[in-house]
Amino acid sequence: MPGERILVIDDEEIICSLLKDTLTDEGYQVETVTDSKEGSEKILRGEPFDILITDIRMPKKDGIQILKEAKNRMSDMIVIIITGYPSIETIREASEYNAFDYITKPLDPDEVCDCIKRSLEARKLSRELKIPEKPPKILVVDDKQSALFLSEGVLEDEGYHAEIAQNGQEALERFKQKHFDIVISDLHMPGMDGIELLNNIKKLDIKTLVIIMTARPSIESAIQAFRHGAYDYIAKPIDPDTIINTIQRGFEKHRLEINTDKLLKRLQDLRQQLLDENALLIQEKDFANNIIDATPDIIIATDEHATIRMVNNATIELLGHTKEELLGKSIDSIFDEK
Repeated sequence: MPGERILVIDDEEIICSLLKDTLTDEGYQVETVTDSKEGSEKILRGEPFDILITDIRMPKKDGIQILKEAKNRMSDMIVIIITGYPSIETIREASEYNAFDYITKPLDPDEVCDCIKRSLEARKLSRELKIPEKPPKILVVDDKQSALFLSEGVLEDEGYHAEIAQNGQEALERFKQKHFDIVISDLHMPGMDGIELLNNIKKLDIKTLVIIMTARPSIESAIQAFRHGAYDYIAKPIDPDTIINTIQRGFEKHRLEINTDKLLKRLQDLRQQLLDENALLIQEKDFANNIIDATPDIIIATDEHATIRMVNNATIELLGHTKEELLGKSIDSIFDEK
């Protein structure tokens, strides 16, 4: 029985009853709450739930706000959003704050159960591959005061440490000497502009996330930035919440890519191990067959249906058949002939 603890928050009693009955039958420990504020308080108190299933549109507090609180309280908690009023905006928000899935009503119990199983498998794999938590190494590139504002104000307030470069060439030299996970660069700078710096950084490390910021945003420059591999494109003046949220989402993406590489390496190692073991088995089989062929005694091996699967040279000489003529025949028919 799985036994994971699940909290369901939905102001519809019928939905709570449906999910409680369905998931309890699957072996989960289920607690339901129809008051969104009460459900939120359970999360904020740190009650040990593995999975949160929450509706979006509820009185007192909506599901997206509860999602944010849950992820801030325990980032490893699995959150599944359910709603009878889907919208592009809530889908985007759910994804932005790392909800595992977004399910529309009317609910299909099998779909919910399948979603929970997939989420638990994904979390298990994520924990197995999880790399040590380290703050991202950030480089801010700007020839203006906004670089100091970002590094000494917004980023340090959130516990990040950032280094500063005042132009693209200085940033590139820094990058060649030291790895940075995230580079936040102004678009318009004298000498090497943000797009050229972006291209040079991607040549050195394609996984480094580059965020372009500009006081003169345009569709053309945004398209160009994304086309050359920028992670995001932000207009000045910089909104603190926007830049911090972008860094958090970007670093999560960065860690996911590292974990994916780690998983692929593990799969490659397992494949090579299987190939090596298979080659060894083939060698052992060939060695055993050579010994059997060299034995002067008659050796015949059959399967459970008395069909000949292997004969040695002494058997071939005695019966006067080729190996191909004997293999696949019933052993009884061979001795009937002789």
